[in-house]
Amino acid sequence: MISMNLHQAAAVTGATLVGKPAQFRGICTDSRKDCTGKLFVALKGENFNGEDHCQSAIDNGAVAILVSSAQEVEVPQLICEESLAALSVLAKNWSNQCKAKVIAITGSNGKTTVKNMIHSILSVSNKCSATLGNLNNEIGVPLTLCNIHKDDDYAVVEMGAAKLGDILWLVSLVDITTAAITNVSEAHIGRFGSFETIIKEKGQIVAKLNDKDFAVLPIDDENYNYWTTLTNGKILSFGTNQAASIKINDNQEFSLTVNDSKINNIKLPVVGIHNQANAACATAIANSLDINNDDIKKGLETFNPPQGRLQFMGEIDGNIIINDSYNANPQSVKAAIDVLASYDGNTTLILGDMAELGNDSLKHHQHVGEFAKQNKVTHLLTIGQDSKQASLAFSDETMHFTDIDSLKNHLLKSWNKYGTVLVKGSRSMHLEDLIDGLIKSEKVA
Repeated sequence: MISMNLHQAAAVTGATLVGKPAQFRGICTDSRKDCTGKLFVALKGENFNGEDHCQSAIDNGAVAILVSSAQEVEVPQLICEESLAALSVLAKNWSNQCKAKVIAITGSNGKTTVKNMIHSILSVSNKCSATLGNLNNEIGVPLTLCNIHKDDDYAVVEMGAAKLGDILWLVSLVDITTAAITNVSEAHIGRFGSFETIIKEKGQIVAKLNDKDFAVLPIDDENYNYWTTLTNGKILSFGTNQAASIKINDNQEFSLTVNDSKINNIKLPVVGIHNQANAACATAIANSLDINNDDIKKGLETFNPPQGRLQFMGEIDGNIIINDSYNANPQSVKAAIDVLASYDGNTTLILGDMAELGNDSLKHHQHVGEFAKQNKVTHLLTIGQDSKQASLAFSDETMHFTDIDSLKNHLLKSWNKYGTVLVKGSRSMHLEDLIDGLIKSEKVA
């Protein structure tokens, strides 16, 4: 991770150093965590001011602070105009000092799963760092870059976008060797205004590549040809299309064709056809880095799935529980329904609101209700506000709830009829609390 003298940090960022120069190793932005030996960067937002917590960070071991105005503390401080901008400069400077080849991943769905897959693949025979959790925004990406080790061979960086221009800004912080787009959907369309804007924004991740770099693109996506026009990088495609560089051959005994070779009978620790596409994307990234097929298969079969994404939670009185509560948009809900439809017997989708869908939110909720009905989901229980449209589209007898406790109590009273239960919703719905409540109510086998 980043290790730097404060004199050097001041020179890089243009900050003023107050106090004696010191060496720091690592960055911290949360004063409540272990800050031992680190530089505390006091970030500011609409609802918080990190400068109010400098002493707490020092109490937890910070050796210096980076602030926008002088603080009454007993450690050295770097004073700059804007702390996030200074953090970004430090991150860019540090990543340039490291030898690691950088892989950047974006997409509406699957980017964290692909990040975990390729990190697992690369770690089989190499040293590799990666984005922690889903720290993929204007704060998370600089922190990820600061966590690269000097001897890392690779660094996997997840990049998300909350608004137009975010991807281009994140790309400017790092020299990318391989960039990948997993897919696009109408996730967060409320922030962007139109689906076309999302397509263009995601495409920015490959726009700055040179002819020695690689662009990994989903050939089955209708925007594939458009994205190929944006990049000078060498294109590696993945998907079911016969022309794909990395082709999905068999959905049952999952196998991939990698150029002229095959990786057979891959046992992924996650379910769903969409996760096979994620694995194909990760394989394409690995192929761009000349990783052998044995490492690819081992990495795919041993990667750690992200928490709350199609997690098998065990059984309660014979009913399987699948936790897919991390987030939700129309495409990911349909993928979850496909998974649910693969189970025998009764199947139940518990659906919370899909957030940030703008003016078309009610229509999108209606469509996923229709999709669940068409794919023979037995029961649909909804919670929230807009999700009621899904319930209305699914059945005349709506099963809609406004709070988690009433939904949980209903489930436990009628548990035997619900069969395999999959829980899905946006982060704002906090459906992980429902999962926790169910598990605490009954012993999971």
